[in-house]
Amino acid sequence: MAPDQIQKMQRRIGVVPDGFWGPRSQARCRDHLRQMMPAPNPWPYSTQEALREFYGQPGDESNLVVIEFPFPMFYAGKRVLKSRCHLKVAASLKRILTEIGNLYSNEKEIIEEAEDYGGIFNFRHKRGGTTYSVHSWGAAIDLDADDNSFKDTWPLKADMPLEICEAFAKEGWTSAGPFWGYDGMHHEACKPR
Repeated sequence: MAPDQIQKMQRRIGVVPDGFWGPRSQARCRDHLRQMMPAPNPWPYSTQEALREFYGQPGDESNLVVIEFPFPMFYAGKRVLKSRCHLKVAASLKRILTEIGNLYSNEKEIIEEAEDYGGIFNFRHKRGGTTYSVHSWGAAIDLDADDNSFKDTWPLKADMPLEICEAFAKEGWTSAGPFWGYDGMHHEACKPR
């Protein structure tokens, strides 16, 4: 991300816009998103025990429902009209995507990130681990994996717009980029630690 884009984000989160994304900007960004979240946060923490207690068993497809996407989304260049997610997150995810579409459909640099669909339900372990990914419950979504790979630091290399992370935060979701500093594509219906 270019220094002028960093400065724009810094102004949005309320820090001195010096173009340097360091510990102060990172902490303020997390605080900014936490302040947008509902209280109490409706989602579980992302521990395996909490996820099982709230969402049930990982991989249980009987908990999945279909949602239709409120704006055009694409996977590998092909239009995707709908996808399956956990029934407990369906209404929330639909509100998030509807808000993104309503607010940013005319802002190309933002909506292009949201239109690049990377998946919701995927029964698998976390990358390089032995515990289940939140995708295994259908309670996470990946957007724009091409520009926000797992290892890319956010927002210096990964470019998931803060505005998209804010839409997720308003529903209590955790966006990995701001909260973890990497995996900018990932947004999960879990409260941040």
